[in-house]
Amino acid sequence: MAQDIKITHGPYLCNMTQHEVNIIWTTNKPALSWVELAPGNDQSFYATEHPRYYETVAGRRLSTSTFHCIKLKKLNPNTRYNYRIFSKEVRSWNGSGKILYGNTVASNVFKQKPLSFSTFPTNGIDSVSFVMFNDIHERHEMFEKLCKNTDFKKTNFVVFNGDMSSYLVDEAQLFRGYLDVAVKKFAKETPILFAKGNHENRGVYADNLCRYYPTSNNHFYQFYKYGDVCLIVLDCGEDKPDSDIEYAGLADYDRYREEEAHWLQQILKTKEFTQSRVRIVISHIPFIIGDWHGNQHLRKLFLPLLNSAKIDLMLSGHTHTYSFHSSNNHCSFPTVINDDETFLSCEVSPENIKVRIINQDDKLVAEHFIKIKSKP
Repeated sequence: MAQDIKITHGPYLCNMTQHEVNIIWTTNKPALSWVELAPGNDQSFYATEHPRYYETVAGRRLSTSTFHCIKLKKLNPNTRYNYRIFSKEVRSWNGSGKILYGNTVASNVFKQKPLSFSTFPTNGIDSVSFVMFNDIHERHEMFEKLCKNTDFKKTNFVVFNGDMSSYLVDEAQLFRGYLDVAVKKFAKETPILFAKGNHENRGVYADNLCRYYPTSNNHFYQFYKYGDVCLIVLDCGEDKPDSDIEYAGLADYDRYREEEAHWLQQILKTKEFTQSRVRIVISHIPFIIGDWHGNQHLRKLFLPLLNSAKIDLMLSGHTHTYSFHSSNNHCSFPTVINDDETFLSCEVSPENIKVRIINQDDKLVAEHFIKIKSKP
């Protein structure tokens, strides 16, 4: 007997903004998939018809894949929405264009509340709470322990700051390594902001990573705004010279970082950045320290730009060791480096930025209060 269609992974939310979000899931069979969106209230999902959102390319809805990524557009800022995902099996599609559909699978809204999310607010919100994980390296059991100690109901978004994987081999490895845990613990309703680490550049499946973390500019370096708080998410590239034998002749990260530096220079001139009250930089590799090529190249390209931009804080990983670095004559902002067996909690208030490092046993490792610089 043929196996019926089912949702195998997801859904999870990523690339959230004031007006957009991507919802991603997979099925065990090719399917035509869509998302239905409803107001984020207590009204039954069955009360009325809801608008449908499909993944389309050049006007045609996709129906031949087991991977489903639906971008919801033209959303209202600071607004809660309920949603439901659907996948209708495509059993056959002959040359004449006739499609034979099978059954439809969907997320449950009958025996439980529908899934929901809130879009990011515009200016006027000066508080935000988020958590950061990094250097998990597919240790899903340890990742689940860290998630257990996090109150995601009070978390606006979650940052993955690099090296969540070690080497990318296939889709199953991504989900098994950490994404299934994320879906189970928070990612159905709390969005992921993804910063690529150096290890995510490695492996035969690395070129497919952009499918699982789609962005607005098709690059992993991004600019996000949550109320009066902005986050610059950098893509650090690799840590060794491009010619290193480990990269098998495939690395071109020096050129890539130079292009990224040009993008950063333009971002720092925008009204969205200059009118932000709080400015946080996310970079997997902490380029304020270290003498490897990646650290030095990042430091050369990005530090002069950021030093002139009144950055409040940089958050990093990579070293697998917690450390705190105050601002000094060479770097105008402090940096907190989270290790590989703790998570970082960040709470921005009108007065300061509170950073806490917490281990698997829910014990506080370190705590910092960062004074917010005045707006220029």
